[in-house]
Amino acid sequence: MSDEERQNKESEDGGREECPPEINLEKETPDAGAEAECARESGEPPKPESEKAEDKDEKVTVSRRELEELKALAKEREEYLQRLQRAIADKMNMQNRLEKIRESAASDARRNIARKIVPLADSLTRALENSRNTQDIKAVIEGLEMTEKEFYDIMDTLSIKPVKAQGEQFDHNYHEAVYQQPTEEVEPNTVVSELKKGFLIDGKLLRPSQVVVATSPPRENVDD
Repeated sequence: MSDEERQNKESEDGGREECPPEINLEKETPDAGAEAECARESGEPPKPESEKAEDKDEKVTVSRRELEELKALAKEREEYLQRLQRAIADKMNMQNRLEKIRESAASDARRNIARKIVPLADSLTRALENSRNTQDIKAVIEGLEMTEKEFYDIMDTLSIKPVKAQGEQFDHNYHEAVYQQPTEEVEPNTVVSELKKGFLIDGKLLRPSQVVVATSPPRENVDD
C-alpha cells in the first residue's frame, strides 16, 4: 500500500465516530447514601422509609394452593355470617312470638276475671232497685248481705281471700295501723277496728288491712 493510500484510510477512520457504550435502561435502586447526598444538594429532606415503601409498586404473588386456601376461608366466613344472621332473625321471631303469647295469656286472664265479676254488677243493680222500692230496712240489709257473699265467692274462685284483722294481734306484714285507740277492753296491740279490708292472692299480700290498734290508756297520777 502506497503512502497516499495509507493517509486516505487514516483520514477515513479518523472521521468515523466511536460507538457509545451500552446503556442499561433498567432503573437501579438508588443507594441510600447517594440519595441523601442528592437530597442535600437539592435542599430537600430525604424521604422516610415508609414513604419509600409506598412509592414502590410491589406485586404480591401467591401460589395456587394459597389461593385455594384464601377462597376456602372466604367461603367459610360467608357461611358463618349467614348462620349468624339466621340466628339473629330466629331469636327476634321467637321474641315476637313469646310477646304475642304473653299478650294473649294476659287478655284471656282478664276475660276470665271479667266473666266472674260481671254477675256481681247485676246483683248490685237488683239490690239498689229493691232498696228504692221498699221501706223494709231488714230486706235491704239481707239483699246487701247476699251481694257481699256473692262478691267473696267470686274472689275465692280467683284465689283472693280477705286478711284476718278484727280481734287479731297487729302484724305489720298484713296490717297498716291508721291510728291507735287507748282502751282497757282488749290487750294492747290488738286490732279493735278495720277501716279497709286487706286481701291475699295465692297466699301473698295484695293489699294490707287499714286498722285501728289498741293501746294502754294513760295512767292517772294519784296523790298520797
